[in-house]
Amino acid sequence: MSFSVFAITYYTYEESNRLRSIIIACTFLAVSLLDLFHIFSYKGMPVFLTEASPDKATAFWILARLTMSIGLFIATLIPCEKKVKRSQQGLWAVMTIIYSVYWLLSVSYHIDLFPPLFIEGQGLTPLKIYLEYSVVFIQVITAALFFVAFIKGDCEDIGHIHVVRALVFSIFSEIAFTRYNNVYDTYNYLGHLYKIVAYYILFRALFVQNVQKPYQDLRTAERKLSVYVDNLEQLVAIRTDEITQANRSLMRNLDYAKNILLALLPASFPVIKGTEFAAKYMPCEKVGGDFYNVFRLDEQNVGILIGDVAGHGVSAAMINVFINQNIFFKKEYDDGRQQIFTPRGVLMNCYHKYNEMPFPEEVYVVMLYGIYNVITGEFTYASAGMNTSPLILKADGRVAVLETDGFPICKFGSHYKPSYQSRTAHLSPGDALILYTDGLIEIDPRKPDRFSREQLVQFITGLKDITAQEICDEISDAYHALREDQEMTDDVTILVVKAGNANV
Repeated sequence: MSFSVFAITYYTYEESNRLRSIIIACTFLAVSLLDLFHIFSYKGMPVFLTEASPDKATAFWILARLTMSIGLFIATLIPCEKKVKRSQQGLWAVMTIIYSVYWLLSVSYHIDLFPPLFIEGQGLTPLKIYLEYSVVFIQVITAALFFVAFIKGDCEDIGHIHVVRALVFSIFSEIAFTRYNNVYDTYNYLGHLYKIVAYYILFRALFVQNVQKPYQDLRTAERKLSVYVDNLEQLVAIRTDEITQANRSLMRNLDYAKNILLALLPASFPVIKGTEFAAKYMPCEKVGGDFYNVFRLDEQNVGILIGDVAGHGVSAAMINVFINQNIFFKKEYDDGRQQIFTPRGVLMNCYHKYNEMPFPEEVYVVMLYGIYNVITGEFTYASAGMNTSPLILKADGRVAVLETDGFPICKFGSHYKPSYQSRTAHLSPGDALILYTDGLIEIDPRKPDRFSREQLVQFITGLKDITAQEICDEISDAYHALREDQEMTDDVTILVVKAGNANV
């Protein structure tokens, strides 16, 4: 959450050039890194530079909390209209990373230079408690300053009242962290819950508010245009310019949203001897509803996910973000063990999570999740209403069509509980598994036979003996050739897995 706050504040800074925005962005970049170091140093975690210990974890925790509270306090002292050069944006980020790395190395290799903050068997030291109350004191002052700014109406687009609410929960979190005697006890757990709530509200204040603002500006411009309709001839040039600026701002924000969505897609595929992966993602608008992922579950198993949110555009993109943040593939225990969830279990859990959210009833998601064992070649998968059939291109050119059914992920939990089924297919060395979304074979809804599934099957029979990337490119080229100059009507995603011999 803190990294998300940094990302959106850092990129919207390009629009505002506010010094306050870059300070908030860099504060939460440092906090996200220090919190990450805290997690890796927590008692029971594997070695991270040096052995994990309560001393290391507590030191990183205090550094993160002091950084957050002092950073926000400094931000409140900066006038909203204060601006800095856009060219300095990268310098701020580099300085923040240097700051974080300095504390990483200092705490990891020179923890003995820091006074003890926690003593196992005894609990917190007085210094740790005093530091937590110092953080509380700074946050109380910061919340008061933000509240005064909210009353005065300064910088109303920043969402001051949400920041005040977040700081209140953060104060509760700090108080809880003055009470625990063991790093696993209830007060420690409660403090983390308060912290999650606080960071979510900060995310809402600094992300959602910035995404909504261009729409609000556009509506304001339209209302003003209506009020001055009698003077249209004199005002049309001015109002047109206002709308144009609002539109450009909206496009910039959509570009930011596009970058965030692309960041959710895998930047690279797992490197597995004898196995190839390739993918092609083509949104029909700046942001889309298709998603995919390929990731390691353990040494033998690879998770493969592909899905499609009904519709496309901003609404589909937001559901896309929710799915990526709320689908869980395995559980890791403190002792290092892990439990890999079955494909049907993953889809069932996602269905329940989706039904807990206030999404519109007409919005739904279809997806397919599978686990590919690179040793045995077994591909175990389950479908949640996936409306395209995965294809297996055999090494000899034959094509097998896999069954897909299941109930979509939708707001129907109060009426129906689906039962997803796990199925198994086998990939021999040289076989290629081809997954795709319906945009590939629905080039023109008025001409369903333009590129049907049967035509796709016939086309890929000639793609044997080539790499996964070449298969992906050939299918993409065929799609563009058939589409010609016609606009895309839906997002298109192609995912190819080429099986090999992992023992070679």
